[in-house]
Amino acid sequence: MPHRIWDGDYVVFNPLSGNTHILDIVSGEVLAALFDGERDSRQLHGHIAAFLDVPHDMTLAARVDRVLEVLDDLGLVERAVSC
Repeated sequence: MPHRIWDGDYVVFNPLSGNTHILDIVSGEVLAALFDGERDSRQLHGHIAAFLDVPHDMTLAARVDRVLEVLDDLGLVERAVSC
């Protein structure tokens, strides 16, 4: 998905919907990590904790999960179904 980083914000174009979205740095980093292959939520939580230099705790995990929900609502990601 085409994206650019401008002044700390991620600008993402969704070619399927034709919509352009401006994401904050954390949401953009979550999206970038997913595109780089981080598929497991625990890995993603750890990545964002390291990126922000904050503890990897339940508060961070809940916030990252909320970002994932918003990205899903925007049509930028799709939740994978585990087998």
